[in-house]
Amino acid sequence: MTRTEDYAEVVRFHGHECPGAALGLRIAETAVGRLGRHAPGNEIIALAETDICSVDAVQVITGCTTGKRNLRHADSGKNAFTFWRAGAADGLRVIARLGTDAYRDEQTWALSDKIEAGTATGEEAARFADLQRARIDRILAAPVEDLLDLKDVPVAAPERIAVPRSEPCAGCGEPTSVETLHQHRGRMLCPACHLDAHGGTLPAEHAGNHAHPAAHAESSHGHNHPH
Repeated sequence: MTRTEDYAEVVRFHGHECPGAALGLRIAETAVGRLGRHAPGNEIIALAETDICSVDAVQVITGCTTGKRNLRHADSGKNAFTFWRAGAADGLRVIARLGTDAYRDEQTWALSDKIEAGTATGEEAARFADLQRARIDRILAAPVEDLLDLKDVPVAAPERIAVPRSEPCAGCGEPTSVETLHQHRGRMLCPACHLDAHGGTLPAEHAGNHAHPAAHAESSHGHNHPH
């Protein structure tokens, strides 16, 4: 497929055209050019450091998806992705280069702020759309080296995450992944019930414990919070 065709497929999946989707396409193209697309016999794992539009393009083009659990998310606030072949000792990190069309300029931000605030005139909204359309065209046409920084990283590929078991939450009774159950005073609670058990605010020692990527052993879930 051509880049134009790939971008059209990304837009169909993402739901609209935008510079983020175009940038994600270029990031994904770069990964596929180095590692190939995720497929049987060529298992690819991707780590996204963002949750914005570019992630959808990476899913479409690389074949790494959240549903297959080979697209991981660890938000750093950076438009960056790392890609590995499963089992590899190192990976490829791709990050959008500052000062390029990967990022909005001040004029575009000012117009965007007015649109978000509901104070933009029709002319300003049209100007914003024109600027975004021009950015899309430039992103799709730019040489990779003018848009992205590539870096080989000496970090081994993450291990494959198996599909976890589900067990009933002792609070609401709803089946919950054992990866997210928390032990609270001898009861295994889902995140919502765990939060409710603390009156809506988790103690400081629970900071960051809302996600537990490690798989649990058979029936010992490892979340020992015996408070």
